[in-house]
Amino acid sequence: MPDPLPTSLIDIDATFLPIDQMRQISRITRVDGAHIDGEVDLGEAHWVYRQHFPSDPIFPGTLIIEAAGQLTALWAWSQGQRGRPRLVRANADFQHPVVPENPSIRLEASVQRKRNINFAHVLVYAGGRRVATIDTVLAVLPHTPTH
Repeated sequence: MPDPLPTSLIDIDATFLPIDQMRQISRITRVDGAHIDGEVDLGEAHWVYRQHFPSDPIFPGTLIIEAAGQLTALWAWSQGQRGRPRLVRANADFQHPVVPENPSIRLEASVQRKRNINFAHVLVYAGGRRVATIDTVLAVLPHTPTH
């Protein structure tokens, strides 16, 4: 019987992250001051590999950037920011592809906040090596009244 997956330090379902296939972060494994770490569950059965270059499957860089943005949003949530998160800028450097043999992606971020703007430097690992470095800027906009 496989080991159960670790639990998340943040109840992701209670946050402002997207749902279903757009949710990239599976769990938060560390929140400590300006630092947050999270994981994305992958493996050979992940839905993306059947759709993204099925004859030469790799995990899309755009979804890795999305995961980095979601990790930044979860840090903002952990700091009490509420509203509508918006990824306003991302800069990524990819070193290695993420392939079906990788069971997960691990993200480690350090974040600085200026008012409602959050600046993160995110290191991304898969298969025991760094696969990407991503800098994100995420704004948390105020809620708008509904009519």
